[in-house]
Amino acid sequence: MIYRLLGVVIAFLVIGLGTPDRAFAEIDSHDRELLVRVRQACLWEGPAGRQAEQRASAQRVREVGRKLADDHDRLDALVRELASKARVELPGEPTEEQLSWAGEITGATRDGFDRLYVNRARAAHGSLFGLASQVRAATRDDAMRSFAQTAVDTVMRHMTLLESTGIAETTSLMVVPAGGNELDGGDIVFGVLMVALAGGATFGLVRVLGAPGRRA
Repeated sequence: MIYRLLGVVIAFLVIGLGTPDRAFAEIDSHDRELLVRVRQACLWEGPAGRQAEQRASAQRVREVGRKLADDHDRLDALVRELASKARVELPGEPTEEQLSWAGEITGATRDGFDRLYVNRARAAHGSLFGLASQVRAATRDDAMRSFAQTAVDTVMRHMTLLESTGIAETTSLMVVPAGGNELDGGDIVFGVLMVALAGGATFGLVRVLGAPGRRA
């Protein structure tokens, strides 16, 4: 009788502990990379947005900074929850390059702050868009697909908002963070194409939405 009870208990433990692994059995290296990259983006872009909210000279840039920071707070909570379920370890700080970008923004003079913030943030979002789009198209896990879709939607919204300031430079999407990118050549080409399409589409949306001073 005792052995039967022990067997039942062990069976329940195995089932309970094994559930997360089975639920996320289909995630691959690109899926994991997206979780890590989103977390790193939130760690520096959220605080940078708060700085823009407080320091920017233009009212529109302050509004955009606040919207981006609020979104990154929500996205960070989502990525931490999903990573915990998928048993993916997330970093506790941004990359060295992202830290250098944050340092540039923090050290910017009042005259140069707005343009530096807008274009650094737009470049970062553009590089993440390619990976999120690739994961959205290729992942075999439903939870990851939903998360990747959220990331794509968020990045598109943020690039549109940044471009609505009227000071985003078209070349800013050429800046791509180095290191930590496990995508092969085909995936990189896919990402570049998606970013190019995003850039054209979002500039078109800005023209439809109205002048730079209009609220989103």
